[in-house]
Amino acid sequence: MNRARPLLVSNDPDLIDDVLRLAAANGIEVHLATDAESARSRWSVAPLVLIGGDLGAGTARLRLPRRRDVVLVTREPTAEDWQSAVGVGAEHVVALPDAERWLVDRLADCGEGVARDGTVVAVMSAGAGAGASTLASTLALAAAYRSMRVLLVDADPWGGGLDVLLGIEDAPGSRWADLADTRGRLSAAALEQALPHVSGVSLLSWGREGSASPTPEAFASILDAGARGFDLVVIDLPAHLDEVTDAVVGRAHHTLLVAATRVRSAVAAARLSSTLMARTAGVGVVLREDPRGISEESVIATLSAPLLGRIPHHAALAMRADEGEPPSLRDAYGRACQALLSSVTAASGAAA
Repeated sequence: MNRARPLLVSNDPDLIDDVLRLAAANGIEVHLATDAESARSRWSVAPLVLIGGDLGAGTARLRLPRRRDVVLVTREPTAEDWQSAVGVGAEHVVALPDAERWLVDRLADCGEGVARDGTVVAVMSAGAGAGASTLASTLALAAAYRSMRVLLVDADPWGGGLDVLLGIEDAPGSRWADLADTRGRLSAAALEQALPHVSGVSLLSWGREGSASPTPEAFASILDAGARGFDLVVIDLPAHLDEVTDAVVGRAHHTLLVAATRVRSAVAAARLSSTLMARTAGVGVVLREDPRGISEESVIATLSAPLLGRIPHHAALAMRADEGEPPSLRDAYGRACQALLSSVTAASGAAA
């Protein structure tokens, strides 16, 4: 598939040579504009605009429309460079050769197409059995049904496996054992190709043989790639806080705490919601109704975080999971998850 090329605006031979060399290392072709006026036609369509310090002031005088992904590139930034950066709306001013590694990564992103800036949603249970795994899976399936590109990450090594819950434990593809030591930049396209899929959802889960626990660096690489390459990343977290869960909730746009209307779950939700709100933004509680439990009002009264939504009790969910059938989007539970997805994506400005 043909992709729009990044735009380089410069007439500095040394700077041009350096940028073209870095782009070639990623197999990226660059459109070169050797004067400011020549940049006009490709200004809005280029996935990335690099402006040399030599043409920064000239480009600013054109008063081109403001856009994202504009970088001013120079050797040693001067006061004039900073003024030019303000004039063109540059997000960064970078100096070569110090910023070569950073610039290589930005150019590499262009090889994957326009970055999606995906929404990251972490889901955690308040106590065992509250239903975070089922909720995370159903949210992912609902998003894929809406033609969103979705990555579902199983971050709970003791939860039995989302691949089992979704009935694809025998599907070929990479598991955490293959990615546990990942560091640095990971290609979003390569990640999507490597993982098993179910109903349009890319799934990273655990193998049956077990594996070493992924490092926080591995989770960071996966989440970074997910945010670049997918519209929505959903992470099913264990019901406790540790180094890895801290790293995940720190990067999440929303953290959903699933609490059942039971006494122990309410107590756990009260403790976790307070702790989570001190560590990350966007914490919300999702109540799972339990016909044998306490009133919703009793649970809500104990919470520090706001109530984001409700999901009904569904006795058949466990049976469906045991039979290897993924959650349905057509029953009351599925419809509630779709409504919750609409709330989350609306708050993030994501496509719904």
